[in-house]
Amino acid sequence: MVIRSTSSPLTPELDALVQQQMDKWKVPGLTMAIVHGSSTWSKAYGMAEFPDRKMTTDTLFSTCSTTKAFAAAAVSLTIDDSKNTESPLRWDTPLASIIRDDFVLENDYSTNHTTIEDALSHRSGLPTYDACLSLAQPNRSLREAVRYLRHLPMKYSPRSTFSYNNHMYMTVSHALEQIEGRPFSEIVKTRILEPLGMNDTHFSVQEVSKDPTLSRRLAKGYTWDVGSNTYVAEPYMTDEAVTGAGAMVSNVHEYTKWLRTMIYQTGPISPEGHAALVQPRTVITDMSDLVAPPAPHQLYALGWFIHSYRGEPLYWHSGSWAGFGIMVGFLPSKGFGFAMMSNTMNGRHAEVEIFLHLLDQISGGPAIPRTIGQSHVAESRSKAMSKAETMSEAMKRLYPCLPNPPIPHSLPLHQYVGRYEHPGFGAITLDIEKGHLGANLLDRVTAGIMSFQHASGEFFVGYFFQPKSIGMFSGYYKAEFIIDSCGFPRAMGLDLEPALGEEKIWFQRK
Repeated sequence: MVIRSTSSPLTPELDALVQQQMDKWKVPGLTMAIVHGSSTWSKAYGMAEFPDRKMTTDTLFSTCSTTKAFAAAAVSLTIDDSKNTESPLRWDTPLASIIRDDFVLENDYSTNHTTIEDALSHRSGLPTYDACLSLAQPNRSLREAVRYLRHLPMKYSPRSTFSYNNHMYMTVSHALEQIEGRPFSEIVKTRILEPLGMNDTHFSVQEVSKDPTLSRRLAKGYTWDVGSNTYVAEPYMTDEAVTGAGAMVSNVHEYTKWLRTMIYQTGPISPEGHAALVQPRTVITDMSDLVAPPAPHQLYALGWFIHSYRGEPLYWHSGSWAGFGIMVGFLPSKGFGFAMMSNTMNGRHAEVEIFLHLLDQISGGPAIPRTIGQSHVAESRSKAMSKAETMSEAMKRLYPCLPNPPIPHSLPLHQYVGRYEHPGFGAITLDIEKGHLGANLLDRVTAGIMSFQHASGEFFVGYFFQPKSIGMFSGYYKAEFIIDSCGFPRAMGLDLEPALGEEKIWFQRK
């Protein structure tokens, strides 16, 4: 029996907390829906788009990585379908057995032994490679994106380390398409969304933004610019291959239907599917890159993080892209769930504080002191509210012991000009702009410019940035050129993946 909660959590105390957190993290707008038993509450705060479009509870958002739970659920349904066939699909089925020509990793062992559950629980051994997504061509196919993986260095032994990886969810989406013979979006729509009545959930923010009947409800994403003390509008995600890793567009009302399915373990997912989706698969001990409830560690299942709240499992997942911050979760023992969506990436920090407050409320006990992880939260806020790092600061950080004076580069700058290619990261064409090497990357998923500042010898600092008319993303990278015996620049290396340490991604001169 489902008990209806009659006490609304939307109290003046909650309103004050929401406003305080929005001010703290510079959140333009936030909307939330709360389910408790058979009751549902929702409320919207702030702005969906400046200057005057207010947030509402049916405002649409890129829900980003919260798509992953739907991808895993879709796999569970396909597994159920195959139970009585000659070759049943299982969670431990190797991906290479499904998409043998397309799924190849750096070494044979990883290729042949990486399973569906390895991919969905972020334990494949492949590092994150966010830069690979950012530098991708927006119109690449899902198959092309999967085939690029063979060119990316592995970092960890299989099943040894949690390493969040969007590419693996894209790979599972591709495998699912090959099994079902139809697009991933159609699979999820017909098998999950339509049975749940989620008719206002979509699969391309680009398509939604161009639809006159939907675009008027689509939130505009922003990032706070400390230097100018203003919000900068962010572009919508353009990657057509992102699919099960983060393609969905929805609103908080829609997500309450999904939350109730997960809380009460109802259809269209089978009981066996529900059990598999929330079974812990990976232990997360490095919390430095997670916006998460404070804890010494978290667990990961299939599309869900697992946190222990007062000894009870809390299943949750965040989603983010430039301009969007999403947080979704449920506490089955209390029949409680929440969906929170905001139009800035830092909104996730605010949402964590808000849902922890709500959990304390429904638990009936005193608030839990939040000592673990607070230094990480303070560091995140300091970084978010600090002015952008300058080139001179980045130079000292990346190269702390440069000679004085620096060693000149061995060739005139114009001889470094040319096209450099990497089979996994694509091509970067260098030219000279205002006396510096640079590359126009405005045609990529994260559109921007890369400028190179000489450090010493063949070492440079690569500065990727977006003009503020486009967005706010920026970053500094070590860059190095290899000159061959003929005095020709043979390759350019960039440290695009932090997990690889000093190992660079090498682009060959063409």
